[in-house]
Amino acid sequence: MNNSSTPAPNKTDVSAFNNADMQTQKMTGAECINRFHKQLSATNNRALRTFNKMSSDFKFTVLTLANRSNPGTFQERDIGEPFESFDESKRLLIIKAMNEISRWGTIIPRFISEFDKKITE
Repeated sequence: MNNSSTPAPNKTDVSAFNNADMQTQKMTGAECINRFHKQLSATNNRALRTFNKMSSDFKFTVLTLANRSNPGTFQERDIGEPFESFDESKRLLIIKAMNEISRWGTIIPRFISEFDKKITE
C-alpha cells in the first residue's frame, strides 16, 4: 500500500500525449491551405522525396557521381542541402546520378559476404 501523499500515476491518463498545453502558431485558412499544397506537391516529387530522405553518405555518392559528368558543379558544402535548394540544371544531374545508382542494384548482388575476400585456388 502506498502511504505517500502523491497519488499513483493513472495508467489511462493520456494527457501526456495530447498537445492541448502546447503553444501553437495561429494561421489563417488561406495560410493553412497554402502550407498543405506546398507539402503535398513536395511529396508528389519522387526525386525530391528520395534525395531528401537519404543519408549524407548517399548524397555524397550521388553528388560525386554527378560531378564526374560535369566536374566542379557540386561542392562539398552541397552534401547536406535538400533537393529543392538546387537549380533545375543541378537537379537534372542529381536525377541522372540517382538513376545510374539504381541501375547498379541490378548489376551487383544485394549482399556480398566478407568471407568472399578469400579466393580459392
